[in-house]
Amino acid sequence: MTENSTYKRRSQSKARIEKSKRERKKRNNTIILVCIVAFCLGYYILNYVAALDKPPIGATFNIVLGCALIAVSLIIFVYTVRRQFFPKRTKRTRHVFLDEINDGEIKTKEKEV
Repeated sequence: MTENSTYKRRSQSKARIEKSKRERKKRNNTIILVCIVAFCLGYYILNYVAALDKPPIGATFNIVLGCALIAVSLIIFVYTVRRQFFPKRTKRTRHVFLDEINDGEIKTKEKEV
């Protein structure tokens, strides 16, 4: 394999990674926008529709519907924002093989004698 083809393959994979990141960010922004709209709708139902003298479907149903919309949209909003702006950090660990451990034990035992 030539060096040029290896570079092309790496640049293509970087382009794919960037494209997937852009698509994920766009999808997350859409989810955040829908959550904000659902929160506003739940707030409107809870504070205005349920407070009418004779609300459609009944006051209790409107109260429960408004609270449910607010709660679900808030949970999804917080989860999406946390996942997008505060990603989970991966811990970098040093791999230790059995050969390294055994060599170290043998060397320390030889020094003690």
